Amino acid sequence: MQAIKRLKPLNFFSLVWICFLVYSPFTYGQMKAVTIETGIRNGTLDNGMRYLIHSNEAWEGQTVSMNLYVNTGYELEAEGQTNLSHYMEHLPFSLFREEATARRGAVLEGIRNGTLPLQAHTGARYTIYNYIFKKVGSEIYKAELDFIRRMIGGSLNLDTSILKSEHGSFYQEYIYRGSSKYYTNNCMLSTLSNVYPSPILPEHYYDHVKGFDREIVSSFYKDWYHPQRATLVMVGPITDLDQAAKDMESYFGKLKATPAKKLVYPQMEYLQRPYQFIQLEQLETDELEVSETEMYLYWRNQIPPKDELKALEQKWMYEMLYALIGDHLRRIPTTYEGHYSFGIDKGMRLPGLGLYLNTFPGRERETVEEVAAALNQLKKQGIDEAAYQKYQQKELKAINRKDTNTLGAVLSIYDQRMLAEESLEFDQLALKKHWLNELSLDTVNSELKAFLEDGPQDIGILAPKGSSVLDLSEVEFRSWLYQANRVGAEATEELKMNLIPDSLIAQMPRVASKIIETDTLGGRVLQLANGARVVFYPQEGASLKLHGFRNVGASNLNKENYIKAQLVPEWIHISGAGAYTHFEMQHMLTDLGMIYGRALYVKQGESGIKLQAPAQGLESLLQLAHLYLSAPREDPEAIRYWKEEESLFYKNPSYGREEHDLTVRSKEELRVPDAGITAMERYEGVQQSNLAELKLIHQKLFQHPQEFLFLLSGEFKETEVVPLLEVYLGNLPVSENQINRKENTIHTLPKAPLKKAFAIPGIFSSDLKLKIQYTYPIAREDWKSQVDLKLMQQVIKSRLWELRVVKKRGLYVSSSIGYIDPLGETGNLVIGLPTVAEMGNVLIKDVAELIAEFKKHTITEEELQGIKANVYYQDITGKSVLDQGYLYHKWNLLTPDENEVQAYLESITPKELQRLLNEKLVDKHRYIFMGTGKTKPLD
Repeated sequence: MQAIKRLKPLNFFSLVWICFLVYSPFTYGQMKAVTIETGIRNGTLDNGMRYLIHSNEAWEGQTVSMNLYVNTGYELEAEGQTNLSHYMEHLPFSLFREEATARRGAVLEGIRNGTLPLQAHTGARYTIYNYIFKKVGSEIYKAELDFIRRMIGGSLNLDTSILKSEHGSFYQEYIYRGSSKYYTNNCMLSTLSNVYPSPILPEHYYDHVKGFDREIVSSFYKDWYHPQRATLVMVGPITDLDQAAKDMESYFGKLKATPAKKLVYPQMEYLQRPYQFIQLEQLETDELEVSETEMYLYWRNQIPPKDELKALEQKWMYEMLYALIGDHLRRIPTTYEGHYSFGIDKGMRLPGLGLYLNTFPGRERETVEEVAAALNQLKKQGIDEAAYQKYQQKELKAINRKDTNTLGAVLSIYDQRMLAEESLEFDQLALKKHWLNELSLDTVNSELKAFLEDGPQDIGILAPKGSSVLDLSEVEFRSWLYQANRVGAEATEELKMNLIPDSLIAQMPRVASKIIETDTLGGRVLQLANGARVVFYPQEGASLKLHGFRNVGASNLNKENYIKAQLVPEWIHISGAGAYTHFEMQHMLTDLGMIYGRALYVKQGESGIKLQAPAQGLESLLQLAHLYLSAPREDPEAIRYWKEEESLFYKNPSYGREEHDLTVRSKEELRVPDAGITAMERYEGVQQSNLAELKLIHQKLFQHPQEFLFLLSGEFKETEVVPLLEVYLGNLPVSENQINRKENTIHTLPKAPLKKAFAIPGIFSSDLKLKIQYTYPIAREDWKSQVDLKLMQQVIKSRLWELRVVKKRGLYVSSSIGYIDPLGETGNLVIGLPTVAEMGNVLIKDVAELIAEFKKHTITEEELQGIKANVYYQDITGKSVLDQGYLYHKWNLLTPDENEVQAYLESITPKELQRLLNEKLVDKHRYIFMGTGKTKPLD
């Protein structure tokens, strides 16, 4: 029997072949004998394994990507197998790296130098393994195909050492990705459908993972990893397509189609369920937080038609409806009084439109009614012509701009279709373009009304214990949805180019100014009558950037106001400035093409402002600077809103709260200036703040223009900018409230070696944040020592991966960071190793051995050249003229030229590097810090 069968009509890969024969602009088949071929080879082996090989001579010089799709994912997990498919994803590449380390050769070299990243991903129904190689028949190519054969043939030997190592790695990925904060969301989704497995309590997650023993993993592996569950997609510049196709048969054709577990379709089961009304009580927690009520409203899709073209049209219609509904809801006017947040699931979590509403207990009804009123209005009035045309034209432009000939685009198309379980029978872009052009507004509004009329089919409420909303009946809750009516018309504001009204501008006279000097960088320095100085760094074609600063900060205030001073920028961001609220400011600046963020900043010894605008926004930029520095908006409602918002921010910050707190604590231990404040200090500072205090601190820090230096870069003409500066910066108010002047203190490092643990809120008892830090003096003008530091950092980074792969220490991420503290004049090499609690001392010893190995054995010149290529030194040379201007005017530093830095870097030999490591990475410079979930004694 032939190993490669002829494909049945409309089989997946015959459709691929049809698609590219009909629609591709390329000519397929044998091309030049000595060059890259252009064409496709595809087939299904007797055992059910599918493959597709796609090459194009236009891709010459690029790397070939080889994606293995295994038909398993979190949708297919059985009870008790939560996240087992993802854990299984970790194991093959862990074994592949281990074998490469033992075998050495090109594979190990690729892993070491980063050219063989070995990435994988687990989705709903597929787990994807990405392999890359440069040439068919190469050592790496053969090693990868051999490993894939063993993987889908059921012969991988996943021994206990790998399983235990990946317990730690997998758990660290859970921590790293902040997955614990999605627990409540996953509770609701797993109750609404069988698409998601039941989540595990965060504090029990590590124990759950350690339960993935050899028997459980082996059973799952045998259930899903089979030839008939595998598809191999190879895309890139290939010199011999026929040989690559023969390799598919020779490597995989003899594998037997072993019994596999039956596929299930939980999304289809979800669409057939009756209406659902679910009320769940939130878990009580000891952590300081303000609880919210979470409400989930889902409008389900219709069951897709069996005809694939009709199913695609249905999918496109839903995508349009999701987008138009989302745009409409985002136009609901936001105020300080109506404090709630909402998110939209556009068919990504469940097949339908999901609205996630978060609000404080007691405000559920007003929140639901406001959103429902907007939806009822949309259902009644429909989408207007302008909104419809905007969406249609955006989609058509996206189709017309899409280049489907690049390697990345082709690989992406295959990936999207595989994950969506769609065939390639149709040229989807051409069909979608035709569908959009034939569509009418009446059809869209008819579909919109029918979609909204039927739902929401699912309502989920997750609320704190004792909340009245948990006692509501479904009828009562749905009455909030159906009876809500929109009050008042939506505001349709015209774009305002002036942030300050003309009447107020008329009251600001132009003040005197003069050019007083030209700095060493060529910037002309203008001094205004109020003492403020502005340095011009014009750049043709560049956007405008303004950086103003003053050499006083939080440390110049009394102890009680030290933390509150660092919160002033956040207060102004939330309150707004001039006559505009936070929400109005956000809307206006977005329309003006300006970045809306926290413009002001306060450090220990510096206060300042940073703004950016397009070249045509010069006056708006200066008006905004005037408002932030002179007229923060005073609103008690904004203060209340801010305190509520901070409670939520503490609960779910946008940054790694635990890592941040450990960094602050370790900097405090090292007596570092600008250590920052912890999340708890920030939370308490906000709750204890009042309007009068914040206003006074703002006046002390920001209303002394005579001490401010402003740096302005971008495309502008001096003749145009000077009159505007004379108005907006020349009329900045001068406050009578002064700060305390302090002498500069000398910062000394504590005696090393030092080892200390901190109890950090939010860290689980099974988790450990480990930082091994080498800190030593470096003068801020000594740029060569700064380059040395960055080179040593890259050397350490180049071998950290061995702690996971070779020594199997249960790591997921490891980091090596080198940075300079110009204020404290220290160099810092920080090795970050988030791990499980019992691995702390083991990893400390591992790192010591790693560094000792570098000190003992000189690395090769070839290895050093690869490391040098990764050294980032733009923060030494200055990333922009504004950075260079800041370093010059702040520290009187002239940054070195990039060529000069590169020449010095290239001059460092392996012996010189060895000398640096022996001199700098020593015990007297070593500090070890641990963040734990509870106080833990250290040896």
